[in-house]
Amino acid sequence: MKPFVKSTCATLMTVFCIMITGPVAHAETSWNQETTARELCFLFTLYQDWQQTRTIAANPDRFRETNPVLGSHPGKQDVDLYFAGCALGHALIAYMLPPRASKIWQTTWIGVQTGVIEDNSDNGLSDEIVMEYRIEFSIPF
Repeated sequence: MKPFVKSTCATLMTVFCIMITGPVAHAETSWNQETTARELCFLFTLYQDWQQTRTIAANPDRFRETNPVLGSHPGKQDVDLYFAGCALGHALIAYMLPPRASKIWQTTWIGVQTGVIEDNSDNGLSDEIVMEYRIEFSIPF
């Protein structure tokens, strides 16, 4: 089995385990405007990383991917499936967690994604979209 398929199965199993352990009871009261704002911020950073990773995939002679799940030279289809899964999985987990845990989850991953984007930028990939949103949006944390 390919590493990408294994990691996708592991991710789906993790989400399933979270779903059956009970935090769903908190879902109705945990999502508010701040949660939405943080999730949008995460999605903006994820989108930028997604675009940078597609550039890496299109230029294997110039760039190397450092995400071990995708491997050094992923195909565009693998990149697209991975990031679509990340977007859906992240929002689902944020929705299911209690409010405090959801806030920690979201802000942690916003920080991780921002770091990845900056590292990619240092290696010659564009970060224009993120800079634009950093200026235009004020996200409550």
